[in-house]
Amino acid sequence: MPLIDFVIQIFILLIPSLILLNQIFLYYMYKKAEKILSSNVNIKEFPFLSIIVPTKGENISTIIGLLDNVMEFKWDLRRIEVIIVSDDDKEFVRQLENSLSTKELPFSVKVFLREKKLGFKSGALSYGLERSKGDLIITLDVDSRLNPDSIYRAYSRMLTLGCDAVSLKWMGYSQDSLSSLVKGLLVSTNLGSMVMLLGRHAAGFNVFPVGSGTLYKRGCLNKVGGWDYNMIQDDLEIGTRLTSMGYKICASDSPIFVEVPNNFVSFYVQQTRWAMGTTEVLKNRFTYIIHSNLKFHKKIEMMLYLLQYFPIGLTFLASILLPFIPFLHLPDPLFSPLFILWLVSISLYAIIYVRSARELNISIFDSLRSLGKISAYTVAISPFILFSLIKGFLGKRTYVVTPKGKKMSVSRKYYLIVSLVMLIGILFLLGGLFLILSHYYLVGLWLLYYSSGYIFTSFSYMKE
Repeated sequence: MPLIDFVIQIFILLIPSLILLNQIFLYYMYKKAEKILSSNVNIKEFPFLSIIVPTKGENISTIIGLLDNVMEFKWDLRRIEVIIVSDDDKEFVRQLENSLSTKELPFSVKVFLREKKLGFKSGALSYGLERSKGDLIITLDVDSRLNPDSIYRAYSRMLTLGCDAVSLKWMGYSQDSLSSLVKGLLVSTNLGSMVMLLGRHAAGFNVFPVGSGTLYKRGCLNKVGGWDYNMIQDDLEIGTRLTSMGYKICASDSPIFVEVPNNFVSFYVQQTRWAMGTTEVLKNRFTYIIHSNLKFHKKIEMMLYLLQYFPIGLTFLASILLPFIPFLHLPDPLFSPLFILWLVSISLYAIIYVRSARELNISIFDSLRSLGKISAYTVAISPFILFSLIKGFLGKRTYVVTPKGKKMSVSRKYYLIVSLVMLIGILFLLGGLFLILSHYYLVGLWLLYYSSGYIFTSFSYMKE
């Protein structure tokens, strides 16, 4: 087999298929252990709980909403403190403190202004940790919301399994109308928690913390020195160090509701930042994994988890090669048994996606429509995912807060990005037509299918 055929089949067919089949396996592992994962014990004594909330550019009403949510917790509220770490200006902090002074709260609220803003979100979390006093620490985004018993159940799981940290199950929500993108992200967030948290826990793999909604014992955070302010991806970074040093991180089916992106720009910002952050963690914490006492297969699985965005970039790279196949007089590279595997894996994934959507009362039609939209958006940002992966390795990264649930002014940068998406889509469309005219029917049809993600996203963006 020529090298180019091998690369195309591996990047376009085999790797995506294996990823989808792995997610399907983890989904069924979760379903098999669902009742066990839901078990908990009664709590007789409540440890002191510190809630660290980093904030920048948020509405004061959103912060007050979080405090109202804390009021409902199934906990001894006198043994809770909320540490708000603001990277805003002094005037914002003054207004926030004035708003807080009018509320009667049974727990302590401390507001800190970080004048020396070391690092990104990780720096704010470490700043809050240094000023907290709780035996338990939980990190929350300001727009996250929990059920009254969410932390109670997470702590119960910590006691039951002897965990040093417990990651809560992410459930998506949106303050805006339920567009196809929002529905897709609601389902993907729910399914992702089933697979990447609960499924991996059930399969015996190492669980990573989540950025909003991980409950930690203070001792393990102190031992690793808190969060590294030099790193973007706070959850994966500290999770890698905790796991490598022998600390146990568990998953809980106790939910935390996180706001999902509601438009293309928000989705683009979130996903490219996460791609950059995961690569940065892999680069800078590789030696921690290699030199840890973890079993070999768990080290490999942990590294594969941190490589989760690479297949998106690799598929884009391989797609660029496809229109040149006729000039090399090669056979159609997609005429392979791996193409059948690819079709089967996509079909099986669509089934568990629809099942997950039905659990959220989303119809089969709407779930398939939302799956198509989120797939198109993911394809459309794949060149930028690739660029973010490179930036993560080179250490040339920036931190942009995901603009969710708010009206925002879109800069000229994003119009240029969407224009580039349309241009790439048209080039792939022409490439697909050229392949079909050159009698490369299967690979030509695949490239037409791939180009549709770019073109659909461009038109969809114009309607937002």
